[in-house]
Amino acid sequence: MAEKRTPSTITIEGVALHLAHPDELPIRWVGQAETLKQLLAAWSVVDPRDLPMSPRLLGKPGVGKTTLAYAAGKARGQDVYIFQATMDTRPEDLLITPVIDREGGIRYVASSLVTAMLRGGIAIVDEGNRMSEKSWASLAPLLDTRRYVESIVAGVKVHAHADFRFVATMNDDASTYELPDYIHSRLQPQITLDFPEHDEEKASLA
Repeated sequence: MAEKRTPSTITIEGVALHLAHPDELPIRWVGQAETLKQLLAAWSVVDPRDLPMSPRLLGKPGVGKTTLAYAAGKARGQDVYIFQATMDTRPEDLLITPVIDREGGIRYVASSLVTAMLRGGIAIVDEGNRMSEKSWASLAPLLDTRRYVESIVAGVKVHAHADFRFVATMNDDASTYELPDYIHSRLQPQITLDFPEHDEEKASLA
């Protein structure tokens, strides 16, 4: 379950990280209950020694992938953090970014993904196949049994909370990168979404 609200900064290995806020969206998931069950099942663990899976949601733009992921996170009672991936996303954007504060010093700002890791929330990497391999490579240890990321910029290693869950949404179109095999194998299972049936679409507008 989601942790109670913690201070906006946390110190790791002597480095203060400024955390992001969770996303609060007025959305709900209507219809296609089976896909919601599949995502929740991928995140489930039946033994403390088990690790949750890191699924990817694939479908055409506008089919509701982000809505599904957000609804699944809320169904688990957890805070949800959305990271919008683009072709310009750099590893430091995904992890920890240094910024200049008002006094001229350096502040280290944790991304929404790293904040989710620290607070035991849900991280949605939206349109993940718009990112380059270099950015995905920085998440490789998070998506296997190691469950951590390493920020070269801040010089810290961040381990994921036991309640942390990850999902990537991916558009099924031509304007995307091919995922490298070592990332593709970590993002399992693939859950495919299609446009809702007519009656489900009417229900969503009610």
